[in-house]
Amino acid sequence: MKYAQGFTNSFGQEVEVFFAYLGKTLTEFYGCGDGLFDEFIKLDRKDPERGIIDAVRNYDIDIVHSHNAPDFLTASAIQSGIDVPVIHDNHDILSLRKTKYGIGSVDPTDVEVLETERFVNEQSDGRIYANEGLSHLVQQKYEVDPSSDLVFPNYISRCDIPTRLKNKLSEEDGQIHIVYEGTVDTRISGSHYDLTGIFGEIAAIKMHIHIFVSRPNEDIKEIAEESRFMHYHGHLAPKILLQQITKYDFGWAGFNAARNRTHLDVTLPNKLFEYIACGLPVLSFPHRTQKKFIEEQQVGFVFHSIEELAELLNAESTHEIRRVVLKKRHDFTIEENIDAVKGLYEELRAQQKEVS
Repeated sequence: MKYAQGFTNSFGQEVEVFFAYLGKTLTEFYGCGDGLFDEFIKLDRKDPERGIIDAVRNYDIDIVHSHNAPDFLTASAIQSGIDVPVIHDNHDILSLRKTKYGIGSVDPTDVEVLETERFVNEQSDGRIYANEGLSHLVQQKYEVDPSSDLVFPNYISRCDIPTRLKNKLSEEDGQIHIVYEGTVDTRISGSHYDLTGIFGEIAAIKMHIHIFVSRPNEDIKEIAEESRFMHYHGHLAPKILLQQITKYDFGWAGFNAARNRTHLDVTLPNKLFEYIACGLPVLSFPHRTQKKFIEEQQVGFVFHSIEELAELLNAESTHEIRRVVLKKRHDFTIEENIDAVKGLYEELRAQQKEVS
């Protein structure tokens, strides 16, 4: 969806973007997004290759850009034998996980899952990675050509950045208000989204933690109802959410590393860029790639424990970090960087024409 926003906002009708899918459209799944695409193409789960072949022919497709987790559709595009380049976009690597992906339907230890991951990375014409740590890992783990690779983080679209920032709740009550937006998992113990214990620790030191979830979660709602400092706000549409969270002081991006530490070390999540765009300094445990970004850009605080966090947020240094974040909140957008993706498309198309 963000790629479509970037292409539409930057190139208009010069680029057509089609969306091939198996289950639901973006609006059916997320509540928005369908209007960004020129056409939606429903694939047959039993024979996705046929649908991909027909789409390439009927719509004169130049590039197939397929996203991972799981890797099923990239494999289908490669196996279909289409004569256009196939790009595999790695948001993360399932083989690094110790817990099941998503709602538990994909087991990262399954032999077929691991083999498919290898196949799509080694057989695709190019690869895109959400961060440098992920690119280095894949390039070491599999036989890929780094010259056909691109690092493209989970930037925010310019049109989603709030134009005005709300007054801070802390200005009214003098207390610290932290916000978390995203997935919360209360079913898989040790999942990196198993955050209830961490939220409890934040509440225990009398800092407010406000929780906006990707999908309704009655368990975390009930837990929050028992706490004065934990607040469950449910789910909001993305644009409304980003406007709403500007009234908090910090954005939370620290995950549960009990079982998925290796995976977390090569992630740079959407929420990090969204917090910055909303003027919120980012709070994180020392997940390696995230730590590097936060410290290099000076857009937040990295710490090992909630006790250490309390000391950091009571220091004068918070004022300087806030100033830097406000200065940089328009810097990390898809539109500012989408030329790199278009350049990879053009390079792979030129290579394909030379071969054919």
